[in-house]
Amino acid sequence: MTYFAPFVDESGLHLPTFNDILNQRIQDAKRIFGQNLYLGNDSIDFQMISVESLALYEAMQAIQLAYNQTSPVTAIGNGLSSIVQINGVQRRPASYSTCDVVLTGNTSATIINGIVLDSAGYKWSLPSPITLQKSGAIYKLTVTATCQTIGDISALPGDISTIDTPVRGWTDVTNLVAAVEGSPVETDATLRERQAASVSLPSQTILDGTYAGIASLDGVTRHVIYENATNFTTYGIPGVPFEGAPEHSITAVVEGGVIEEIAEIIYNNRGLGCYTNGDIITEIEEEEYGTVTPIRFYRPEYVPIYVNIEIHPLMGYAAEMLDEIKDAVNTYINSLDIGETLVVSSINYAIVDTMVDKTNPTFSVRLIEIGVAPSPMGEEDIEVEYKQVVSTTLELITVSEV
Repeated sequence: MTYFAPFVDESGLHLPTFNDILNQRIQDAKRIFGQNLYLGNDSIDFQMISVESLALYEAMQAIQLAYNQTSPVTAIGNGLSSIVQINGVQRRPASYSTCDVVLTGNTSATIINGIVLDSAGYKWSLPSPITLQKSGAIYKLTVTATCQTIGDISALPGDISTIDTPVRGWTDVTNLVAAVEGSPVETDATLRERQAASVSLPSQTILDGTYAGIASLDGVTRHVIYENATNFTTYGIPGVPFEGAPEHSITAVVEGGVIEEIAEIIYNNRGLGCYTNGDIITEIEEEEYGTVTPIRFYRPEYVPIYVNIEIHPLMGYAAEMLDEIKDAVNTYINSLDIGETLVVSSINYAIVDTMVDKTNPTFSVRLIEIGVAPSPMGEEDIEVEYKQVVSTTLELITVSEV
């Protein structure tokens, strides 16, 4: 190519390459000092022209970077953080672990600045103020507790069981589900995905707006929404997403996030007269009209996945590859969405991706077995229900050489 001045047209920004700039500078020098000017690679003049050309090219790259910062598709770092604010989105900072806890008592106690403890001694803050609601013969309430220590603090079901700030009438606390662990500062890739989803907030369909609104909440990691716009609950009728889905309803299954914030988004975006389905219930009070509306959604149920893999080493194989395979399979399974089927062949793809050169494999996969228990396991895909999600750990994955 030949040198050209930088310009912008309908296809974007166009810049000359380093070689374009260098060749143009050489031609300019010969026009000024004569065509007999020696500009071989070993000449002082050529070295000076090369240094100046490189400086010009680096300035061009700075222009390219500045241009890229004007779009959320290509912006990076602080530039991306700034541009997504146009859509009301902000980069998520390092976050705290959250966990749904069930509070019970013998009166409608009001808890202000409540704190509970887990078995490891970590403190978890409750929303404030909250009031226990009558449920049969007892008073209870499910809320989201936030760990006071930043980072990936874990809590298994039953770990959060101690009241640190006693209140008269409040007798017990427990977590029926595992905590959603905190995370580091949000990556550019994840932020771009949320920005793309956020443009649906002012969408033409209420369902899109609900989905985008939940996606924009801090702490939400995975979510899915099912709509049944029919008069039926029997699965198999067009429009009924699963067996027993209430007629004229939406069913949201949300992982992570604060219960009250999720309920507020669903309340603000649901259609008139639309039933919200789920076992997490939050009452939204509309003071202007004196109404109280229960908003419901589900938390996902985790299906443990056991994996048994047998590989046959080939030329170039190293024992360290066993751990790489386990990591790849663990990452893939835990990346699946709520209600998504675990396909055995996809696990094979995750394993093969660990090879640097796929045209010269260093091992062959002889067997992949999966199951929801250590025994029996098989080679069939695992389907889950609408509110379930597959989950595994490195301890549940076995990789052996044959």
